[in-house]
Formats: sequence, structure tokens, C-alpha cells
Amino acid sequence: MATIKRVDHIAIAVRNLEHSIALFEKLFGAKLITIKQGMMQGQPMNVAYLQVGEDIFALDEAVDPNGFIAKFIEDRGEGLHHIGLEVDNLDEYIQELEKKNVRIPVKSLDGEFRREILLSPKEASGVVWQVIEWKDGSDLNLKERIERLHQYRESDE
Repeated sequence: MATIKRVDHIAIAVRNLEHSIALFEKLFGAKLITIKQGMMQGQPMNVAYLQVGEDIFALDEAVDPNGFIAKFIEDRGEGLHHIGLEVDNLDEYIQELEKKNVRIPVKSLDGEFRREILLSPKEASGVVWQVIEWKDGSDLNLKERIERLHQYRESDE
């Protein structure tokens, strides 16, 4: 049986990355970890990873005005986009969900650093859940998680 290990990150859709970073620093004492251009559902986006206490937040900004982040903000405004959960065995987790007839609209199982699925908000109390298995295994502490984000960025460029 697969086990959820932790909340990996909380992602917030934002209109302006620089403004939102400054706001998180002001309101929560956030520390910027890194900024990178990422991909989700095949579409580019800018992502700022921030440390807030012992947690990681991802601020997601649209690159394409017609992309899904821009459409999300247009439809719902800025705010919670998804919650990322780390699982110890994604294949087992997928099998368990399929046995329960849970629809998995997005599977990205061949990423360089992590494998992931997205669960539809229609089946999960209105929240998009991103379930992740890191290919190099789980990190033990926040410092290792931050180091992984720096490596992820450097290898992605």
C-alpha cells in the first residue's frame, strides 16, 4: 500500500511573480529559494519557490496569456492552484486509485526528476491534488528539499 509522506508544496496562481514574492516576504517572512521556468500539462510557466517556515510554496505565473494558469486566474482570480503531495510509490498509488474508480486526468510518468499525477478537483473537494514521487527518493529534511530544488533548476536550464 502506497503512503503519502508529506505535503511537498502548496502552489498559488499569481498574476505578477515579482509582486507576489515581495508580498510573501512582507506578510510571512518568506525566503526566496529559486525562480525557474517550469512546465505543467505541456505549457510553460514561471515558478518561484519560497520557504515559509518549514514549508515550501510555489508561486505559479503564466508565460502564455492563453495558457492554463492565465485561464485559471481569469476564471477564479489569484489563489490556491494545487497542493503537491509526496508519495512513496506512485505506481502503487495509481493502482489503488484505479481500483476505487478514481479518475486520473493527468499522468506525467517520465519526467527527469519526478513522476506525478493530477487529481481532478471535481473528485477531490474542489482542490487540484498533484501527487509526486521524486526519482532520487524522498529527502529527510527541509535543507535537502531546498538543495534538490536548486539542482532541479540547474539541470533544467
